[in-house]
Amino acid sequence: MLFKEIIGQQEVKQKLLGLVRDDRTPHALMLFGPEGTGKLTLAVAMAQYLSCKDRKEDDSCGVCPSCIKFEKLVHPDLHFVVPVLKTGSMTAPPVSDDYAAVWRETLLADFYLTESQWYEALGAENKQGIINVKESENIIRKLGFKPYESDYRMVVIWLPEKMNQSAANKLLKLIEEPPQKTLILMVSEHTDRILPTILSRTQLLHVPPVSETDLREGLLQQEQTDPQLVEDAVLRANGSVSIALQTLRQDEIEAHHFELFTELMRLCYARDIVKINGWVERVAGIGRERQKQVIDYSLRLLRENFMLHMENDTLNYMSAKEANFSNKFSPFIHEGNVHALAEAFTLAGNHIEANGNPRIILMDLSIGVIRLLMQKAPTAG
Repeated sequence: MLFKEIIGQQEVKQKLLGLVRDDRTPHALMLFGPEGTGKLTLAVAMAQYLSCKDRKEDDSCGVCPSCIKFEKLVHPDLHFVVPVLKTGSMTAPPVSDDYAAVWRETLLADFYLTESQWYEALGAENKQGIINVKESENIIRKLGFKPYESDYRMVVIWLPEKMNQSAANKLLKLIEEPPQKTLILMVSEHTDRILPTILSRTQLLHVPPVSETDLREGLLQQEQTDPQLVEDAVLRANGSVSIALQTLRQDEIEAHHFELFTELMRLCYARDIVKINGWVERVAGIGRERQKQVIDYSLRLLRENFMLHMENDTLNYMSAKEANFSNKFSPFIHEGNVHALAEAFTLAGNHIEANGNPRIILMDLSIGVIRLLMQKAPTAG
């Protein structure tokens, strides 16, 4: 991964390049920020630049033996740690090495990979991935070896917030006193869920949402698609490259989320309990991860409809299809019910993540939505 291939993030790129050029590379660096902003791609580009045999002022050469191996994610001094889970007949605690081939294939297909997409690639939508203590032991062992080809031993820990308590505690000493020429690159979306003792031992670098200008230019260069479709993707993305790419590729799952949300809103408005029960049965059968995605999507579209109701078009991030529905639906999302609706969907998502019964959770949510949609908007004055 070359820096020039990453959409936007010029300021972050310059900071990373400067660390290497000035020989100030920290032993532990955490890139943190919202999903889809390119943190993982930046981490891999940083590792490649550090290992490049003919690095340039602003990027890796892209053609040396080291860069060629990075292009295939097979460099022997680059290790990945990712959330994993038991699949199939597996009995022992899983580690990232068990899924190394799947990880490489999935990441090479989309460097703006999301957590939910990774679980789908593993074929385990109903489970949550973790980074366990066995994984921490593997990291310590691997970083204890001498580098094979690079000057550095490097590990990219994707979503360190998924480390359980034992795994996190096991890594503390390594992060505080690593072997020489070691680089631990962590990529986080929820630093509030990471042990403060780990955060205090890393150099933090925030990766913000991608600007609309950079996102538009990057999509036009990479996707070479219709400018209007790109514009829809940019508006929908709110700074997330992964969301923009899903929109451009007309992601079937995303389209399904839209259909499920609009169907539920129409059924709740009509108070059609029989058909709502059918909707609940269908959604209860699609898997826990997909259910959480539907909840997250619903929260986003509720927010967009409220902004539209408030006539604040500059804060709207919707595709043309979503906007067409929302032009009619937004009057029903107002100051009197938007907070309660958001709380209801958030609570449902929390209960689903906690392995609650999805049928009970979704039916309770639907009944609450019926009541809230009946509320009239408060009158001014």
